[in-house]
Amino acid sequence: MRTFTASVAFAAIVSQAEAFWGTAHVLLARRAQDILQESYPGTFTQALDELKALQKYYSSLTSGEGDNPFTECATFADDIKG
Repeated sequence: MRTFTASVAFAAIVSQAEAFWGTAHVLLARRAQDILQESYPGTFTQALDELKALQKYYSSLTSGEGDNPFTECATFADDIKG
């Protein structure tokens, strides 16, 4: 019974963690974007230049946020690993 209870608890925790996975990456990327734009605009521009390849070759994965490719690409690794 103890093993069953532990298994159910573990499954509940894992399912919640996976449900938050993409959301957490987008939230953190959006915050990072705000910080970079405000404090390090040159670095932000360089990061956008690096992301142009994802926009060009994987546009379907980077179309969710309009003009925010930095944030859009936050879930790219999650999207392609499955």
